[in-house]
Amino acid sequence: MRKFRIALAVMAIFSAQQVLADDMSSMTSKSCATVADACAKAGFERNGTTGKQFWKDCMKPLILAQTVQGVTVDPVVVKACRTDKVLELKKELIEFQNTTMKK
Repeated sequence: MRKFRIALAVMAIFSAQQVLADDMSSMTSKSCATVADACAKAGFERNGTTGKQFWKDCMKPLILAQTVQGVTVDPVVVKACRTDKVLELKKELIEFQNTTMKK
């Protein structure tokens, strides 16, 4: 049972990357909106037409506490965004587990 839960958690994390990249409009936290605005102002696009991919090249590295050239965001804001995303993923994982257990 423990292996099953770990596998579900890993799947949720990997699938969440695409969800976060595609639907930034669902951002509910002010901190993540601030990080997203900083990425957009630095020229990172969701389409990736400039070669600067929004999620892969900006949001993800910032949330993982890495620096991104041309983007300046208060580390406290980035940490708050990371915390919000972790809580959101945990909530989604619980919902996923509840729906799969009912079947």
